[in-house]
Amino acid sequence: MSMRPAAADAERLLTFEVESSVYALPIAEVHEVAEAQRVRCVPTMPRDRVGIMNWHGDALPVVSSALLFESESEAEEPVDTPGEAAEPPPRAATLDGPQVLVVSGRDDEPAQLALPIDRVIGLVDGVKRRRGAGRLVVERRSVDGRVVSVLDPRRLVARASEVIARVA
Repeated sequence: MSMRPAAADAERLLTFEVESSVYALPIAEVHEVAEAQRVRCVPTMPRDRVGIMNWHGDALPVVSSALLFESESEAEEPVDTPGEAAEPPPRAATLDGPQVLVVSGRDDEPAQLALPIDRVIGLVDGVKRRRGAGRLVVERRSVDGRVVSVLDPRRLVARASEVIARVA
């Protein structure tokens, strides 16, 4: 399902779930929600951490969500945390999940990463983008009684590159 937004919707956030944690990305940086069965292993890379998928003829890296989110242990002070819940326990690295989000670092860039997710929750209104200095999570907010961690798409793509280099 193609996710490129109209100009009026560009500031909305797509919320999704990974291991019972809720995250959000600006919809402008989400190209598509794709089925995960297209993920293939990469020789010399651990299958449960890094894979590759064919996305409309382009090879996209698929990186375990657990690995992307682990190295930023969010032990740092979050940007905005009204009613913040306790951190979930560490997750096992895996590429398994029914879907992947095909994302880019900016809305004017081609797709750069496939992010395994458990499910899409929906769209919520966004706010002015805040950039935490090098932080993956730039904001935490409460949506429907759950804490949503809003991710910086540029940092997410950069983190994926770091993870791939580390496990290679």
